[in-house]
Amino acid sequence: MPNSTLIGIALPTMRDLRSRILSSNQSEDAVAALREAGYAGGESVYEAFEQWLAETRGPGIDAGELTLDEFGQASSKFFRDAGWGEMTFSHEDDDDVANISIAGCWEGDSAGGCHITTGVLASFFGRVAGYPVAVLETSCSVDGVCQFMIGNGEIMNHRWESMQS
Repeated sequence: MPNSTLIGIALPTMRDLRSRILSSNQSEDAVAALREAGYAGGESVYEAFEQWLAETRGPGIDAGELTLDEFGQASSKFFRDAGWGEMTFSHEDDDDVANISIAGCWEGDSAGGCHITTGVLASFFGRVAGYPVAVLETSCSVDGVCQFMIGNGEIMNHRWESMQS
């Protein structure tokens, strides 16, 4: 049975909608709304990923059974094939922080940030981790690479505070 919780929306539509929301209201409310919208869709993206895993690696395989390297490679291919850009996944063993880089991120621009992507990543990787995670966007570029850090809320708060000093 096909996944009925996902629909395809053209990138120009998503970019225009995002731009109109941000330009009509540059407040933190607009940013929060975009992140919450991304988060709300993250569970469906994760379910599509699990379905994709079953189709590409065989039935009975789920994300929790993959090694960290296998998961990084699989999630990178899944997101690339879904049009999110060229994703690179890495992990810092010393403090349980994952790093995501997305070259050609669909949402990347120098003006607004990747708010929808941040929400999707928080929901998606929270499902993988089995607990809520926080996502910190560390850079956003139109032609370059958008970068994110993912970890538990306490670690991400510490990282945010150290970046502000």
